[in-house]
Amino acid sequence: MIFSSGGKRPRIDESAYVAPTAIVSGDVTIGPACALLHGCVIAAEGASVEIGESCVVMEHAVVRAGAKAVKIGDRSVISPHGYVVDVSLPQDSHVPIGGTVGENPKARNAETYAAFLRKAHLDDALVEEKRAQKKAPAIPEEIPKAPHVEGVDNAMMLELAEMEHKRQEALRKQKK
Repeated sequence: MIFSSGGKRPRIDESAYVAPTAIVSGDVTIGPACALLHGCVIAAEGASVEIGESCVVMEHAVVRAGAKAVKIGDRSVISPHGYVVDVSLPQDSHVPIGGTVGENPKARNAETYAAFLRKAHLDDALVEEKRAQKKAPAIPEEIPKAPHVEGVDNAMMLELAEMEHKRQEALRKQKK
């Protein structure tokens, strides 16, 4: 799932693979030939995140930039449940299964950190409120093509559109 955060939208190279359950949020750049696997989270919550060429972020790994920008060097691998926060890694790096690299979030002052996150996501809440006030768009008669995020197909949106199309078709048959 691709999200804007803090008014910034992720930039994903068209040759990169982003699993439907991966989360990419904010000022994030994903380089060519990368693979972001199921359940991983790439979040720019204040500073930017840049993932280099041919990197792999495996299942349930987290790469997060809060106070400092994060740059992951080319050909790096972040193993399942790996955690990278507020640090950069040189090329050909490897974060082991369950490994943590970077600042220990438990060592921070929780009150200050919570205030920072509320401020960083304030615009997001305002955008959601504005979306809720808008009327829902009319449902198209044809199945829409899957949306693209800078060249990456969003398979979940395609599935939802297909399900809605089937529902509309069933309603039309009931009326006949």
